[in-house]
Amino acid sequence: MIRKAESLRLGLFGSSGKMGLSVEQLLVQNKKSCFSPYLAIGKVTSNIFSISANSINEVENEILDDVDVWIDFSSAEGLMSLLSATEKNKTPIVSGSTGLNENHFTALKKNSKTRALFWASNLSPGLWAFRQAIKSLGSISDFDFVIDEIHHNQKKDNPSGTAKTLQIDVEKTIGRKIKTPLSHRIGGVFGVHNVIAASKNEVITLQHQALNRNVFAEGALKAAEWVVEQKSGFYSMDDLYFKNKKENI
Repeated sequence: MIRKAESLRLGLFGSSGKMGLSVEQLLVQNKKSCFSPYLAIGKVTSNIFSISANSINEVENEILDDVDVWIDFSSAEGLMSLLSATEKNKTPIVSGSTGLNENHFTALKKNSKTRALFWASNLSPGLWAFRQAIKSLGSISDFDFVIDEIHHNQKKDNPSGTAKTLQIDVEKTIGRKIKTPLSHRIGGVFGVHNVIAASKNEVITLQHQALNRNVFAEGALKAAEWVVEQKSGFYSMDDLYFKNKKENI
């Protein structure tokens, strides 16, 4: 069932993680938000959601059915458990979980035949614009290309989902394979991604920096507000921004 983005009961999966807490912070700050914090699943009880649970398996189906849209910032395994627990309810999901493999994507695409699912390795609006800039490098496809990334020392996936996405973008643009992205895990860096193109005579560096986690939380809330009004399907940042661009013309 397609919902209307007017007053949405939000489910947050992975609410006690760093990204989950960032989503909570934005919900508190934006009192005019269309979201009502309804159900939080995490290791620690939420102070702003109406209902909290440590495991989604502890929650009655009647409560799960009341959720209008889910935001997931957990893990590949966590996303699969959310997918399974809410399959009967057909609730839309926006996920920023990374570390997914081919089997995970197969499960997502199969499930998206009956509801709207939105996944992105990076939900930052600026990162999406950064990816569009990469497409301009097709005219110098004979240059050498490398991707370099820096993240905080607690990030598990290496290279990150974002770096893998950028690698795919570059390879599509220049029509050939490039080396696996170089990854660094240091300190508390939120995320720095560089795409470097070089010839014997010049070097081009495109860079995106995330200054805090709010950019990802904002992107997730924007995607959640949008996806509830979509029909069943598997959506990405391209669908969100290209569709909005066309509607504004």
